[in-house]
Amino acid sequence: MDEFQIWSLFFSFLISNAIYLAGVFFILWVAFRAANQMTSADSVVVKVLLSLFSAGIIFNGLTVSALLELNLASTAYSLAQIGADSAAAVRFMADWGTGAAAEMSLVSNPIRAGWWLVVAIMLFGKIWQKKA
Repeated sequence: MDEFQIWSLFFSFLISNAIYLAGVFFILWVAFRAANQMTSADSVVVKVLLSLFSAGIIFNGLTVSALLELNLASTAYSLAQIGADSAAAVRFMADWGTGAAAEMSLVSNPIRAGWWLVVAIMLFGKIWQKKA
């Protein structure tokens, strides 16, 4: 595999990741809309179902973020393995490291994990708080 193929695969991944992330944000909006429509009269079953739906969205958001981190690091590792020496490749490897092969982690980026934690608190707070 040469440098061009690595970059092509990476940019193809970025496109699919962006489309999937747009879907996650759309369904997150749906969850917030559903949480805003909750009333005190709604049963616990409805609240549990909406909570499960929301947890699934948060998990998908964490997964998309983790896959992005994984592919950034894996691309840098692949470029290092073939000895890519273009200016773009050298800069990319400097930014993302060239150590061991990357491993996926749902909380590899603490800022993204914190953002999804805030989203979870907002969603579950809206679902389970007492309505006036």
